[in-house]
Amino acid sequence: MIIVLTLLLVCGASGSHERSEAIRWLPVWQAVPTLSASVPDQSVRTTVDLSAGGTSVRIRLSNLMGIRPVRVEQVTVTANGESRQLTFGRSRGVTIRPRDEVYSDAVQLTVTTTLEISTYTPAGTPCQARAYRTITSARSHVCLVSAVEVAGFTAPGAAVMFGDSITEGDWEGTWPSLVKSDHAVLNAGISGNGVVFGDAPMITRVYRDVLYSDEVRKVVLLGGINDIQNGVSAENVIAGIRTIVLRCRNEGVQVLVGTLTPWRGWVNWTEERERQRQRTNDWIRATFPDAIDFDAVLRDPADPLRLRPEFDSGDHLHPNGAAYGAMARVVRV
Repeated sequence: MIIVLTLLLVCGASGSHERSEAIRWLPVWQAVPTLSASVPDQSVRTTVDLSAGGTSVRIRLSNLMGIRPVRVEQVTVTANGESRQLTFGRSRGVTIRPRDEVYSDAVQLTVTTTLEISTYTPAGTPCQARAYRTITSARSHVCLVSAVEVAGFTAPGAAVMFGDSITEGDWEGTWPSLVKSDHAVLNAGISGNGVVFGDAPMITRVYRDVLYSDEVRKVVLLGGINDIQNGVSAENVIAGIRTIVLRCRNEGVQVLVGTLTPWRGWVNWTEERERQRQRTNDWIRATFPDAIDFDAVLRDPADPLRLRPEFDSGDHLHPNGAAYGAMARVVRV
């Protein structure tokens, strides 16, 4: 009996010594995959602004929207004056199948605020990503890169800003990039996107663009105006928001819902569609005590159905850079 107990203790101690925790990977930047007509040179350099730092890096390349394989011959990353060549399954290059994406192997590299990524592909390869996104310091190209993740981080997790063009931003910037948070703040906005309307509405892409990482802790949802301007009723928008909130909560993710912003003067505005917006906002305020009242922040006191003149980009729907700052200040994540 003593011998058996001794062996069990030795084995237990040995097993405990060999056991190690799985590496945690925090997404610190992302670009929603999309089709692009641009055909790059053989080498494209993308510099992205990171929302948190770490001591190891891996990136995700996307061919989710592609209909043919994409070949990437070489990828390098640079931060703080140090460069690393990435591998994929220990190979220098990788072929990404249609409707698929791949992660690189991890490399040790201390990153803080920016990461430069160079992708070398055969001539004629289309870039897939939100190529005009202002959250990159390159400001012109995001080629194939759809996410940057780091290990050795100190942030408590990631917070995803989920929405349409008002969230994605424009040449004046984005409100997600101005949010102050201990979390890594990610932008998952798509211009023209609806909650339930369109080919890839938020109700279906929530898993792909929001809940893809166990490190996502919070979501800010701002969507519905594209649904309403395309004839979707407030009841259906509300049902879609309910579904998104439920799917996030089922994954243990907190959701903060934002009210729909003023838009009178926009080309598709009508009194009936305005009533649908008001019904949606009334429901959001009544249902979520912690709702983010973007409507109250941006509306004109002299005409509450319109954006404040100093917050209007000029089309009466999209906020400008000053408005993005005001929106970011009321977001607590």
